[in-house]
Amino acid sequence: MSITQDGSYAAGADVPVFRSDRVVSRVRLLDTIDRALTDPANCMSIVLVCAPAGSGKTTFLADWANRARGRPEHPVVAWTTIVDNDDGPPTLHAELVRALENTDHPGIVRRCRILPKPSAEQRLPVVQALLELDEPVWLVLDDAHLLHDPDELADLEELLRAPPEHLRVIVCGRFEPPLAFQKLRLEGRVTDVTFDDLAFTAAEASVMLGEHDVSLAPVDLLALMERTEGWAAGIRLAGMSLAGHPDPTSLIENFTGCRRAVADYLIEQVLAGQSVEIRQFLIKTSVPSTFTAALAEELTGCADAHAIIDQLEHRNFLISRIESYPTQFRYHPLLRSYLRAEISRLGHRAVMELEHVAARWYAEFGEALLSLEHGIIAGNVADVESVLEESGLALVLDGHGESVERLIAQAPRSIRERTIAGLVRAAAHLQSDNPTVAASLLESVDTAEDGASVSATLLEQALRVQVSIHTGDIACTVDGAAVEDPGLSGDPALDSFTALQRGRRQLYLGHLGPAEEDLRRARAHAREIESTRVEAQASSALGVVALCRGQLGEAQALASHSRSTTLDADPHASTDTRRALLLEAVCHYLRNDIARAVDLTSAADVGGTDTYLSRESALTAALFGVDLAEDRRAAVSALHTATVTGRAAPLPPGVLAAFLPSIQFAFLHIGETTWARELFGGASKILGHTGDIALLEAILHLCANQLERARTLLRPVLDGELPCAAATNMVTAWLVEAEVARRRAHDSRAHDALVEALRLAEPEGVLRPFHDTTSATRELLSASRGRFGARDSFADLVWASFPKTTVTTAEQLTRREMELLAELPTWRTAEEIAADLCVSVNTVKTHLRGIYRKLGVTTRRDAVTAAQDHGLL
Repeated sequence: MSITQDGSYAAGADVPVFRSDRVVSRVRLLDTIDRALTDPANCMSIVLVCAPAGSGKTTFLADWANRARGRPEHPVVAWTTIVDNDDGPPTLHAELVRALENTDHPGIVRRCRILPKPSAEQRLPVVQALLELDEPVWLVLDDAHLLHDPDELADLEELLRAPPEHLRVIVCGRFEPPLAFQKLRLEGRVTDVTFDDLAFTAAEASVMLGEHDVSLAPVDLLALMERTEGWAAGIRLAGMSLAGHPDPTSLIENFTGCRRAVADYLIEQVLAGQSVEIRQFLIKTSVPSTFTAALAEELTGCADAHAIIDQLEHRNFLISRIESYPTQFRYHPLLRSYLRAEISRLGHRAVMELEHVAARWYAEFGEALLSLEHGIIAGNVADVESVLEESGLALVLDGHGESVERLIAQAPRSIRERTIAGLVRAAAHLQSDNPTVAASLLESVDTAEDGASVSATLLEQALRVQVSIHTGDIACTVDGAAVEDPGLSGDPALDSFTALQRGRRQLYLGHLGPAEEDLRRARAHAREIESTRVEAQASSALGVVALCRGQLGEAQALASHSRSTTLDADPHASTDTRRALLLEAVCHYLRNDIARAVDLTSAADVGGTDTYLSRESALTAALFGVDLAEDRRAAVSALHTATVTGRAAPLPPGVLAAFLPSIQFAFLHIGETTWARELFGGASKILGHTGDIALLEAILHLCANQLERARTLLRPVLDGELPCAAATNMVTAWLVEAEVARRRAHDSRAHDALVEALRLAEPEGVLRPFHDTTSATRELLSASRGRFGARDSFADLVWASFPKTTVTTAEQLTRREMELLAELPTWRTAEEIAADLCVSVNTVKTHLRGIYRKLGVTTRRDAVTAAQDHGLL
């Protein structure tokens, strides 16, 4: 080893010279050095620049020195570079003297020429010359990691411990020379510049690439930064490769350590000088993306693996420490890709054995996804089957479904055909809202014939139920695919998942009590194992239970909790988030907070995809948008399209039932009785004989002014003999009863019915039914002001929620005109209306002319539209 001086900064002396068009001026680093050396409040005597090969250390320091030269009162900068050769080393003292003499500073040159030779008593006489100076001198000692001689190291340490007053030293190298830097740090005398500091930012990388006439799109630049991690040599080599390349995206995707230019640099600058033992260690530990010292020992058989890693770290090899417990390490992506290519030299069997060792290690320490990845690469069926049995479902529920599906899909056929592999893949597709593929995968699975474990059988049953929920075929699972309740299976993830699917099955069958029991159990299990996704899904389903019971506050709170839990766990878990958003939107709609309901539905929009969730979203968006539309008829037509086009969105009975009265009234208000009857027929097939269906039929008879038939249909609903799937429909039922009584001039009964509707609606603030019903509700509220007793305040709230134009217009129409106006959407003839109202046809026509005049229209259809716009219908 010898020390030679490459150049020094001053007149007649040079720092290392680089082409000006190949130097990226990095102001943030230059300022760091300046502050460290010149700031009176934080002046350091030493700057230590340590980073791996290719980090741009020398280039950046040379740029800093050139910038310093341009200052009016620049310091003296001396530069010396350590080189490793066998020519017999000059002394450190001699080279420091030569560096100072080459500055051409008269005072320094004069003092250096009269210095005595080094002796045992004074090994560095040059220090005396520096002590006599009254101006700053900055000494750059480059490639200091090549200093090995103990005497010279001792001399340098003495200089650093007690430097002359005006001397500042910059020590630069790939790793710290063995000097007492830690003690100097404790004394506050060292500024460190590390690999992280030297790593190029995206903006700096763009400038460097520009030197090669390369300009990348933001996404490509981001990809390159991920591959190079800001390593200067990697970016420079990439720029050289990208220059003139027709497809930058493709090149960056394939820019690895296997590229000839990168591999040559790694061999010459990074791996050169490493022993065979170390090279073997590097190759074998490149199998996993990260490793601990213990895993390195397993992979390499080296009992001193920890010491080797310490040595690599100390020498600033391209290795990074990941602060965790236990501590993990990883190689730079370009270096690892090169090592992974080199590993093939070990032979196929040896490589597969290393993958197997990694798979077993990760499985033992609970890293299931990594274990699965290495097991599949090794082609070891037993390893893969074991990790899928133990952790496959948990991986999917924790948001790793896409990764699991990708790994299994790329696995050998012997692995893909395993029963548990098909089940886990089906679970992954269901979590991605892709029931069609999941159903196809389940078709090839039969745990009964395969002699699968109890856990696999339970998982298959749960997945089949989940598919049936997605497809709307839940009724088919009543006898064929119901999930058994075996108690605790021993697998907490499976227990929570099966309980969730049992609960959802009961919910979609309309069995709220059993559904709530199973869902609460699922949520409890999920919380115990911190499975946030199952907890969110169970909370959302419990919110639906609350909605069906008319408990809007609880439903909204559960939906909000589900949404926040999902976002905290996985910002990309959009399906669960959107379901929670739709549930919140329904709660706001039933409280007649239309604007908020529309906003939430818009946030849940899944774009152009055709899924059951997208159809559910389209239906709610169409319904909620009716009240806000300028063209009401067009909006209701869009609602009709959403209810009849394509496959119906599978919904729990109570959720579907909660929508039905609003949809039917929307159809009737524009005179589309045919659409209303179609809705009644379709809903009857889905819900069966429920109070909600009886209510829809009663509304149809009310519209036809068949009051007795309407009241007969309502009686079992109001008496509680025929329950509603949606509790909020009881409010609508009592309002329809009030309308029947009003039309029959039974004012007392109409008042009592309205009071009952107010009583049911008040606790949860249910306002939507009052807006769905016709003008009778408004008239009764107006006529009975102050007569609702304890319900007066809520009655005032309902009244205040009506559009302001309602009151003004209603006062312009007589009672008889309001009665006749309510008949207009039925599209019955004047003769039929006259017969029902017990008046002459001429009287009906007279009232019609009065209605047209007051509404400013000339046709019956326009009258219906205008009345709706004014809030009269």
